[in-house]
Amino acid sequence: MGTEKTPARVVGGWMWRHPRTMGTTAVLTPTGVMVGYQTMLWAAGIAVLMGVSWRLLDAPTFDRFAGRLLRAWWRRWVIYQRQWMRVVASCGLVTSDHRGDQLVPKLVGVRSNWVWDSLHIRMAKGQEPEDYGQALDRLANSFKAHAASMRILKPGKIALDFQRREPFNEMAIPLPAMPESIDAVDLRKLEIGRDEFGRPFHLDLLKRDIHVLLAGETGAGKGSWLWGIQRALAPLIRAGHVRLWVIDPKGGMEFGGGREMFHDFAESDREGLELMRRYVAELEKRKFDLGRQGIRDTTPSRETPLDVLICDELAAMTAYSDRDIRVEFHQLLSKGLTQYRAVGGRIIGATQEPTKDVVPMRGLFPTKIALRVDAASYVDMCLGEGMRDLGAFADKIPAYLAGVAYAKTDGRKEPRRVRAAFSTDDDIAELVAFCTELGNVTPIRPEVKLPDGTVTNPYQVDFEDFEDDEFEEIEQFEGEDDGDEEIA
Repeated sequence: MGTEKTPARVVGGWMWRHPRTMGTTAVLTPTGVMVGYQTMLWAAGIAVLMGVSWRLLDAPTFDRFAGRLLRAWWRRWVIYQRQWMRVVASCGLVTSDHRGDQLVPKLVGVRSNWVWDSLHIRMAKGQEPEDYGQALDRLANSFKAHAASMRILKPGKIALDFQRREPFNEMAIPLPAMPESIDAVDLRKLEIGRDEFGRPFHLDLLKRDIHVLLAGETGAGKGSWLWGIQRALAPLIRAGHVRLWVIDPKGGMEFGGGREMFHDFAESDREGLELMRRYVAELEKRKFDLGRQGIRDTTPSRETPLDVLICDELAAMTAYSDRDIRVEFHQLLSKGLTQYRAVGGRIIGATQEPTKDVVPMRGLFPTKIALRVDAASYVDMCLGEGMRDLGAFADKIPAYLAGVAYAKTDGRKEPRRVRAAFSTDDDIAELVAFCTELGNVTPIRPEVKLPDGTVTNPYQVDFEDFEDDEFEEIEQFEGEDDGDEEIA
């Protein structure tokens, strides 16, 4: 009786709850006795100077390896722990037991990155996660956070995430300059925008980011990413080293302005299936041709171009079209995602709902980008299991920040917060004019009608398929000025 709070128990409990502080003290004390405290002060000063220099010269790397740990320690004890009791009491999160003793939720740890703080909380007896969900706005205002969310870590333990800053509010994302020549394009470093540290963000369409999945609700900025990729490829498109196969099921409203520079274009689900058949047939032929020659990999050129398939609104092809279209398109798309990397096949898909029903083959995309999504569950569906726990709060991106996204690439555990540069209508017109000015891109033309019927391929006419007498008929047909369409 009466021994619960003896001095020995209080000191022992404090030492048990702070192992890092006690461990540091246990190491520094004998070291100071052995080498002298003056030497230790000099070493500490040099370490601080090196840390400041590292922070000034390479802030992103410093924050990744050291800054986030120092910031988490500082913010835990100076910002959160100091006022924890007062805040939780004012938000109604303090309970009491049958004896009238107050039960306070315990702050057991803080994790911090450039934008978010994550507070790990052990709830008090008698509480449930919904109690904190109802108090989220009050907690965010108390800690002066832009936004807050709550996650369940395990029974009795939750995480409260507070957004401290919004770097893209003040950061201008300039549209990358369009490369002027083939030599200026590096397929391993296609600049699309900037990350939250202000560094250029690149995609690697040569080795790493061979297929890209974009997920984001209406107005999230998917078009900025898709047009940005095309802009980065402009000289290769103009030279014929890259061919664009574009499916725009919305009647061409998004990409119709660029049809002149596309190798192939579809503006409905039925046309999209036909385009997918032609895309797979082309790469199947190249696969067998190169396989017979013993060639295992290709370099983009006019003979073996990089064939980039862009499908806007994947759901229109995989979920909301007729069953015969869905089944065949799913089969062809899965084949394209698994078999054509070495022969120059690349697929970029965009969707509003990254669910398994809409994108059943989402695991085949090595690079995934989550823009603003409608539900927290969509984050893990797009980026992978556990990505939201690592800080990918795509469901918390404000509506006014179009183009902001979390990117998950192979070989990197943490998602990156990035923003693509916005392309205006004038920028798109400039891109199309640049890519088609030399005439190396076969533009999309309407059907060409010949005297003996309609040409089956409306995109080009191969006159080697005609006999000599058919050439005479064509020349006679071209000479007539009766309003018929001219032969391309």
